Amino acid sequence: MIKRTLYLNQIERLIDKEPVKIIIGVRRSGKTYLLKSIQEELKSRGINEENIFLISFESLKYNKIENFKQLDELIMGLTKNTKGKIYLLFDEIQNVKNWEKSINAYRVDLDCDIYITGSNSELLSGEMATLISGRYYQINIYPFSFAEFIQYKKEMEKTDIVDLEELFEEYVEYGGMPPIQQVAAEDKYSYLGDIYNTILLKDIITRHNIRNTDMLNRILDYVIMNIGKNFSAGSIVKYIKHEGRKISKDTILDYLLYAKNACFIYQAQREDIKGKKVLKHNEKYFLADHGFYQAKYGEMENMGSILENIVFIELLRRGYDVKIGLINDKEIDFVCTKAKEKIYIQVTYKLENDKTIEREFSALAKIDDNFDKYVLSMDKLDFSGSGLKHRNIIDFLTSDYI
Repeated sequence: MIKRTLYLNQIERLIDKEPVKIIIGVRRSGKTYLLKSIQEELKSRGINEENIFLISFESLKYNKIENFKQLDELIMGLTKNTKGKIYLLFDEIQNVKNWEKSINAYRVDLDCDIYITGSNSELLSGEMATLISGRYYQINIYPFSFAEFIQYKKEMEKTDIVDLEELFEEYVEYGGMPPIQQVAAEDKYSYLGDIYNTILLKDIITRHNIRNTDMLNRILDYVIMNIGKNFSAGSIVKYIKHEGRKISKDTILDYLLYAKNACFIYQAQREDIKGKKVLKHNEKYFLADHGFYQAKYGEMENMGSILENIVFIELLRRGYDVKIGLINDKEIDFVCTKAKEKIYIQVTYKLENDKTIEREFSALAKIDDNFDKYVLSMDKLDFSGSGLKHRNIIDFLTSDYI
């Protein structure tokens, strides 16, 4: 693994400060390794190893801890003879029932610094949000970005010389899930399938006690097949009906919510740019890692949607709130906001002809404001003009600016 500085830099600023550090991301995205990196950073600062407690609730050593009372007994036993400040690092804490009660008590009663990881975005809902409102800092972790993928390749192959286009082809084909990087090419799709099944079983089916697992699989198949495309719960009802089966819109929405909470899919709402209001239908969904699409279908024909998925997750990684824009009859792929900053982005595979150029640039030209507007594509020629900017996707992914 590599040092994931994007996340470590955020955490290092908060070491020994009050907020509970909560790291959330899809299963196998690197949360455990990040906790171990935090552990090493603490040691490098001179903190005694005996004051650092890293507890993984998926480890054989701790997987019998099922509720907050058992967790309290464990922590009190581990720390009773420890002098000075203690550092509590909990991995996949959602496996412990009512864990939030313990975390709040430790924050109040112990001289401690707390770090938590979880594979469910609901960690910060309900009672947890009430108990530590204003006293936590959330860090969303994602699979390898293309920049991290390059860093990994350089460190593993001990070279600074890489072919970016060749590496991008590999990244597009297999995605950025950290565990698959050490797997032989012929086994990557199979391994991705195994990760998908684990997410499905542990973070969706078991957690929500789903009995109709076949229907859940069919719904997620539809979402994966249609990444980056507008659809609604009604669209899925018709898809299921076509197969001679029935399902309610409410059940579909529940299943989609469970997949979102597991950080497996992300929803992008549509926004009327002129009316400045969010539209409540025909959202788009994207995968935490595009490799799941490739593992499922093993095809490159849908390159435009794959690139759109890659750019969408990269924008989230950079801290943007991302929506789909609608202006008159034209769609803007991404309307991205961060603090007072706003940018508009169109993503396409290649600007192959005048018709494609007109389609991608004309939508942006309809937006009447002074924020930057970009078209991202795989073209090497610069098609910027009339106040609209064009960038190569690889260049965008390997730089720190849009």
